[in-house]
Amino acid sequence: MCSYAIIRAMERKPQQQTLSIRITDTLRDFLERSRQVLSLGRGESVSTSDVAKILLESAKDDRLDSRLEVAELLQRPTESLGAIRIKWESNQPLSRAEWILIGQYIQTATEGVSEDPAMPGAAAFVTLLEALLAIRGLRSDRGVGLDRYYLGNLGLPDGPALSARQFDPDLLPQVIGKLIESLRRSPPPPKPAFAGRNFFVAVRDEVIEDVIALNRALEPFVQALFRLAVRGHWMREKQPVRRGREEQLLYSELPAVVAEGFKMQASINTDGEVSVRVSMDHKDVVFPIVTYPEIREFAAMLEQLVPDREWNGIHYSGHVSEQRRFYFRRRSEGIQFGFSAEEWRTLKELFAATIQTQKLQAAFAELALVYGEL
Repeated sequence: MCSYAIIRAMERKPQQQTLSIRITDTLRDFLERSRQVLSLGRGESVSTSDVAKILLESAKDDRLDSRLEVAELLQRPTESLGAIRIKWESNQPLSRAEWILIGQYIQTATEGVSEDPAMPGAAAFVTLLEALLAIRGLRSDRGVGLDRYYLGNLGLPDGPALSARQFDPDLLPQVIGKLIESLRRSPPPPKPAFAGRNFFVAVRDEVIEDVIALNRALEPFVQALFRLAVRGHWMREKQPVRRGREEQLLYSELPAVVAEGFKMQASINTDGEVSVRVSMDHKDVVFPIVTYPEIREFAAMLEQLVPDREWNGIHYSGHVSEQRRFYFRRRSEGIQFGFSAEEWRTLKELFAATIQTQKLQAAFAELALVYGEL
């Protein structure tokens, strides 16, 4: 079935011309997916006609195939990321389009709102900045425009130092080097949120002739980059990225951990998911926490909720009263629990001891590649 929408592609040299074509609904859907890919990282919306023009121009420098492949990968993003994990764990190189897909979700991971506002941590941003320099080192052109874009996103204002004629090619590495050094200090400075956007634009737009060289350059960072990508995927799609298991896991219930007034019972199901049952003896309540994202947020809330600071997460909200009683509730239920300062400290220490057990830490390492760095 043909769509009656018309695409107009503009040629500016030697004079502006208009080309009108009729397209199928399938092609229209493809152009819409491509428009979403191209709009990300630009800071502005891209029209369908702009996409058609970009794709036509891309055919001249062999980037069209990658853009077409990204649009296809986005039709089933969860399955695409699962396939990417299988490839890198098998030491197979990723295509340029697969790196672009990873970059797109990394941008979401670094700029979106998640369960724990402290995540991703400073180490993740160090990885992104180092990966950006690795990609930049492969470029086959001068790339002044991209360097200007990267520096702007890192907080360096446009000015004489960024002029095309006087541009210093060592400026970006110097700025990133200082930023990495500061991120490794304790406490680190505010995180460069647009570092993810820079990585996405780099894998998409840098002129790189050898995709094998791109894979070699990014090999030291691939696991950390994948964790960030599945974090962004979880934030946008609300779906975990699972890989097929050759053997089904056995249900495992860990020994209970007990302290005054509380008991924690953790378990791992056949999908590798962790759940924790929190028994509150003084309140005669058993509170289940049944997903990895909820567990990570609950742990972060226990650590970070202090007087004069509220917790407003995805799954939980919490506050401290003037009488120094600690309260939290799960948003999906609306039932509020209150604790004395001593009870809250016991709950926090017991929960931390529960999730730090060796078996749960191994399960969490796998779940970080399913849900991302939460």
